[in-house]
This record gives sequence, structure tokens and C-alpha cells, in this order.
Amino acid sequence: MVLARAKGETGPERFVLTLALACLTFSIVFVCCARSAVAAPADRSGDPVVLEAGKVKPMLGSRPGRVVAFAWNGQWRQVPVQIDERKVLDVKDLYPDPAPDYAFGPGFPLEVYADGKTRTGPDTNPRLDPNDEIVFMARDTGRKVTARTRAGPSGTTGPVAQVAVTDPLDGERGWLYLFTSRGKRVPSAGKSYVDLDFRLLELPAGESIKGGYGYANSNNPEDTSIETKFYSVHSTDRWMDDEIRLRSGGASGVDILDREVAQATLRSCGRTELTFSGNWNRGGDTDEGTFVAIKNGPIRAIRDYMGANSGPYTQRQHVYYEEREDNTIFLRVHPMLDLYTWTDFSSDAIGMTYRNLRNTAGVAVDGTPDDLVPITTADIVGGRYVWDQLVGPQGSVSTIYGVDTDIPEPNFGNYYLDDDALPLTGTRNQCNGDGVSYGASGFGILGPVTPNTDPRLGSTEIPANLLTVKRTRYFGGPGADAATAADRTERVSRPLIASATAFESKKPR
Repeated sequence: MVLARAKGETGPERFVLTLALACLTFSIVFVCCARSAVAAPADRSGDPVVLEAGKVKPMLGSRPGRVVAFAWNGQWRQVPVQIDERKVLDVKDLYPDPAPDYAFGPGFPLEVYADGKTRTGPDTNPRLDPNDEIVFMARDTGRKVTARTRAGPSGTTGPVAQVAVTDPLDGERGWLYLFTSRGKRVPSAGKSYVDLDFRLLELPAGESIKGGYGYANSNNPEDTSIETKFYSVHSTDRWMDDEIRLRSGGASGVDILDREVAQATLRSCGRTELTFSGNWNRGGDTDEGTFVAIKNGPIRAIRDYMGANSGPYTQRQHVYYEEREDNTIFLRVHPMLDLYTWTDFSSDAIGMTYRNLRNTAGVAVDGTPDDLVPITTADIVGGRYVWDQLVGPQGSVSTIYGVDTDIPEPNFGNYYLDDDALPLTGTRNQCNGDGVSYGASGFGILGPVTPNTDPRLGSTEIPANLLTVKRTRYFGGPGADAATAADRTERVSRPLIASATAFESKKPR
């Protein structure tokens, strides 16, 4: 049995699951009398293992493009591994110098994914250093190599690390082995679980994101798609997604998304995903934001950006895996009222069932309002997670929400609206998209006042508060139910645990 493939959250206040890697192994014939351990269970196949390189000391100083991974199941099998380099910079470096007016004031240090295509730039240390991340899928682990198994796979050399991965839900384990390639073997092992096609439609020919992005008085529309065997999504600008298609388990594959919503207060359309994407005017200026990182690897793709009206350092980070997306909003803005992030589905979602943690029986998505038991702050504070789910012949999306905050008395809740009446105004404005709500569901910071979260505006006496909203979404087939969502919530709440040790091998025969 093989450990299944796996949010983790990343970033300065990581939403990525901080997991660890499985034991590294070596390529030889397995000795008949050696006893092997059973690998971890396959029900974690959609989950990643994300490990800081500092916890894999044998590999520190390696060239990232030479680190390769193998599982042992009686013989060596190469599996894909991804290294994402990270760096610490002054957040102001993410904007031009001089910075646009909206990025005023002093900067502050921030750890981000390195990317030579953006203003972030490459890692200052091109070798594997402690804050870089090593990522693989849980399903790609294997058995433990015994003391009698000493030869590594062909085409590899030391140093070698053995990574043990433990599932805290049942205690089962799997192992992965990291080697150094001699040149012909590559980290992807010839596989790719996710594909990101990032396109800025008005980027001047020959320009990079760094040199050609418009930071003020500009439009930066996109035609960006993410494709896996389980789902596809599409983005038209930094905060604007307009497509979800589900592909597994006999799902119909229709586009069930109208729009992803980010909105400040339900009573106004002055701050929404449209204006957060730079499509807003302040005086005579049309303001924009910036990209932090765009990365496309065999294990995951990353689309990371900043800028949301008067919160130029509010950051949203999408991390796409084969079966799930980890989506994190790092709020950094002056005091606000209520704030929301929800998914507004399209008319092609009619006929699906919506349910959540407090309404497990579910209601029909049909454009007719429903009266549901609300999710409250008590359901989500203290490291707790809440979930909601849409399921039908179209497939399923099971979404888990969590929050990191030091706000003394926060006020959180869920958002849900299924109403095709026109127009929707007053207490619940429909600001963009098709103007109606089908199964619109998500998370709310209900105020009445959300305190300052912008480090630039804090002080030694009154520092800025922390508020990070974490969303992990699993994409599945039509057979999902409340038990499925509860299981996925357990996975997010109790991520895989990994630890690495040195493993001494002989040269392959």
C-alpha cells in the first residue's frame, strides 16, 4: 500500500500545511530476509507533503535541479518532487521605485516564493537553503528500506535523505528517499500533476512580468488556466476567476462558476474583486497591484499576487495541486467594516445540493432562498475548521475554511445565498457577474469593525493585528457527501507529519 498524494498554506503566515518528507531510498535488489514496513494509506492520495528544507539537513546546499526522489517497493521507482525557493525581501521591492502613490510609507520584511520573472527576483542563494520547500505527493511514498538495502538507484549519488511520513489520523507510515542526480535524471521524473498556463493579454512583446506589468493607470487582463485530471479553473485578472470544471468520477464537466467574490461590506460595490484587480478610479488614477510569484512545477502551481484597493499589501496566494487548491488571503489593510470571500456559482450549478458543517442534510441549489443554521465564531476560532460543499451530477467541491488571527474578539461567520431574484440591492448587493446568486457560499469577517492589519500603520504601542483566511478546496466526483467533507476537514486539521534523516548508500551496481 502506498501513502496517498496530498495547504497547505504558504507565505509569511503559512496556510500551506507544514508537513515533512518521507525516507529516501536506494536502488538495489531487496534482500529476501529483510522485513519491510507497510506504507501509509491511500486515502490521503490527494494531499501533499510540504517540508522546509532546513528539516532535511543532508540535502542542504544541493542544486535544486539535481534533487530527485525515489520510492522503494521491492525495487526503486522514481517519483516527482518539486523544490520551491523562498526569500525574505522588503515588501516595497514588489513595487517599482519610486512606488505608486497607493504603496506609500515604509516597507516591512516579508518571506515569499522567489521568482525571477517578477519583481520578487530569484533566491539570493541558488542552492537549497533552510527556508526553501521540498514538496511531493503522499501517494508517491513507498516502503522503508532496511539496513541490508544499501545501493541507490542508477544515475544518482549522495547525499541521501530518508523521509518518513506519518498519517496522524491512523498512525500509518510511508517513506520517500531523496538523492542527487548525476545529470540525466530530473526532479519531475517525466510527470506533471498540474499545468498552469499564465498569460497577461496586454504584456508588451518580449517583456517579462517584472518589466511589462502596469502598476498604475493600466489594465492587466489575463487569460490564465490551471488544468489537472480532476478539475480546471480559469482567471481573467488577479482577483477574478470565472470558471470551474470538474472532471473526475463521471462529473459532467460543465462550468459551474459565475465568479469568485472578494467584497468589503455587503451594502456597497465600492470594493470588490473587480476593484481589487485594479479596475477602480481614485481621483483620475486607475490603480493596480503586483505579482509576487508565478510558478509551474510537476507537483503544484503557484499564482501569488498583491493589491486590493487601499490595501496594496493585501496578498492572495493560490496553490494548485492535482485534486485540491489551497487559497490564502493575508489581509493587510487599514481598519475596515465587514469583509467577505465567497464563491458565486453559475446557473449550471442548478440541481446541486449545498450543505455545510451546521446543515448536513443540505438544501437544493435552485435560486430559491433557504433558511440555514449559521456558522459562528465559536465554530472556527482556536485552530478549528469549518466546511461547506456543493455536489451533484456536475461533480463536487468540498471547501474547508480556517483563520489565523490575534484579534481579541473576532466575529466570523459563513455566507450563503441562493436567490435568482433581480435586482439584488440593499443589504446584499450583487456587484459583478450575472447579477444573481446560485449556491453562493463562503466566509465572512462580520465586523462591525475589523481592526488595522497593515504593518505600515501599526506602532510599537499598537501593532497591526494578524488576520489570515485559509481555504482548502477539494475537487471531486458526484459521489461526495457530508462524510466526505468531514474527512477532508480532518485531513486539513491534521496534516501529514514528516521527518528526515541521513541515509548512507552504496553506489548502484
